[in-house]
Amino acid sequence: MRYIRLEPAISSCTKCTCIDKPYVKHQAYSIWLPRKVEVLAIGESPPPGHKESFFYNLGCFDRLRQALKYAFKIDSDEQLLQELRDLGVFITAAVKCRPLSKKHIPAMRANCVKILQQEVEVLKPSRIVAMGSTALTSTAELYGLKMPDTVVGIYKLADSPLEIYVLPHPLYLFRFRRELLHQLKLLLSKEEVRV
Repeated sequence: MRYIRLEPAISSCTKCTCIDKPYVKHQAYSIWLPRKVEVLAIGESPPPGHKESFFYNLGCFDRLRQALKYAFKIDSDEQLLQELRDLGVFITAAVKCRPLSKKHIPAMRANCVKILQQEVEVLKPSRIVAMGSTALTSTAELYGLKMPDTVVGIYKLADSPLEIYVLPHPLYLFRFRRELLHQLKLLLSKEEVRV
């Protein structure tokens, strides 16, 4: 029932002009939220522009889901989401609403930090995986962390009581660094990763 606190925070937010609110529209919290969130993986935003693609929308293709299916060696979209839920993983985004375009993401990210903070407080993960620079910026802001100069590999930014890792966005890994997708799977599976 934790989603009862998160969905209204997103649906009632009016700080940004957006196309839609996919986390609410596709009931991501009420359907796919694990009983106990061990790992909160933070991405960038729902895909910008007028489209339906979204990680938790099984009704259409999604590139992030494709990259994670490759990492987990799973063929089925629904099977991937079930596997993540069973592992205690929830995939969220630094920006909760669908941006009009990619250029709107930085301002929306800044406006969304409070909702991300509320999400972390409600879900109480033991590990955060910031996937990409947008997620890293919000995570560093929330925890007062020093950001690495670049995000080209896997970095551990904090260890206790909350583990915080950062790595390039899975879409980048899928296109250019597939060898790191196995490391991403280990991070999401709450296994140890050498950094």
